[in-house]
Amino acid sequence: MRIYRSEHAAIIKSIFPMKKYLLLNTVWLALALGAFLLGRSTSGDVAGSDQPLIRKSTGKSSISRSGSLATTTGSTGNSNRISRGGGQDGARVTIGQFLNERDPLLANRMFAELILSMDASSAGGIFEELKNKRGQGSDEQMTLFLRAWGQIDGSAAMEAIDEFKRDPRRQAQAGIAAISGWASKDPEGAKAYLASVDNEMARGVLTQGIVSGMASTDPDGATDYVLELDQIQRARVADSDTRDERRQWLDRGRAYAFDRQLDTIATAQIALGMPNATAWAENLPEGTIKASAFDRIADRYASEDPAAAAEWVRNHADQEYAERAVREVAEELGKEDPEQAVRWVADLPDATRSGAISQSMERWTREDPVAAGNFLQDMAPSESRDAAVKSYANELDGSDPQMAAEWAGSIADDQMRAETLNGVARSWIRRDPEGAREWLPGSGLSGDQQERILRDADRRQQFRDRFRDN
Repeated sequence: MRIYRSEHAAIIKSIFPMKKYLLLNTVWLALALGAFLLGRSTSGDVAGSDQPLIRKSTGKSSISRSGSLATTTGSTGNSNRISRGGGQDGARVTIGQFLNERDPLLANRMFAELILSMDASSAGGIFEELKNKRGQGSDEQMTLFLRAWGQIDGSAAMEAIDEFKRDPRRQAQAGIAAISGWASKDPEGAKAYLASVDNEMARGVLTQGIVSGMASTDPDGATDYVLELDQIQRARVADSDTRDERRQWLDRGRAYAFDRQLDTIATAQIALGMPNATAWAENLPEGTIKASAFDRIADRYASEDPAAAAEWVRNHADQEYAERAVREVAEELGKEDPEQAVRWVADLPDATRSGAISQSMERWTREDPVAAGNFLQDMAPSESRDAAVKSYANELDGSDPQMAAEWAGSIADDQMRAETLNGVARSWIRRDPEGAREWLPGSGLSGDQQERILRDADRRQQFRDRFRDN
């Protein structure tokens, strides 16, 4: 599922010009900014405001730290000691030891124990220590910590992230982490908090966090939530009192955010097993929603079990929503056996096979052009055959332009045949000018097309001659 990514990557860079974050930060930020575009639909000009990105409509930010940490003295000197939540026979981890540990493996183990053992009373103190920590990895640790804190005390975790108000980018990352943890344990509480947030941009950012948290524990509930949100946003875009150009921009933002949310849920469904994931996709509403889900699941399914994925997709191949899924499966089958991929696609209904067979034929032609050609000879005339022949000719035009031209001439569709012959002619005339010029009059191309091909070839030759003379 790859909607609007290149377009929005440029937008992201222009909004937040900073040094690259580490990989985990980038992932969180991408999610945040995708949802940010959704949230902008009714917001004013927030970017230039001095107001914090995330703030509840009432109350002030505060962190309760009473009784959070007990001080102890050990080999590392004075340090804060955290008692393991649940009272596990005095098992403890020292925050000072974690912060001073230089072995990354041991430090990660300490950190995991630290956040898994904390409770509501100790979380505030740990937050202060992590906030002041410098060096590589601190942001990843903060993200994981805030998610764990959100599970324990979502309200306190969300109030704490006001500490990052001078860095909106980091604050968005922190907000997603905290509310994701909250939503994984108490989705209704997280949604209620979201409703209390005044800033439209912030609500868009935090929505992705809620979807992520819900998907980890209740993917079906997350699906219902996302579908409901999308309907609301569609209505808001339709009712927006703006010029058509801006309305289209808002709808692209809505679609991008929706796609990212669905992708999050699909990943969670896949983690529960392919039977669960495929059933989820099949029960989605018809249209782009279902197409995106099928695409995402088919991609993963085909990489794990191509035969099973092929059978699943075949059962839906007569539906438009399965078109991208067919391509995903065909691509994976083609890595091991290009012939099998082409034959599998060729047995599918015309509605979904044209694009997939074209892609598969390219690979097979590179592997075994003779066998691929023999297969094409046995294909009945159809839209899919034309697409396959076009791919075959395009692959052949560099090594055997005459053969490529013969195949291109067999394409039934007039426009596709002309496009393919034109490509073959231009490739041929660069490699064998005399042979191409001799073939052109009987090529089937129009006189205007032939003139343009010859004129372009002459210009290239003149340029090369001048270059050599200089």
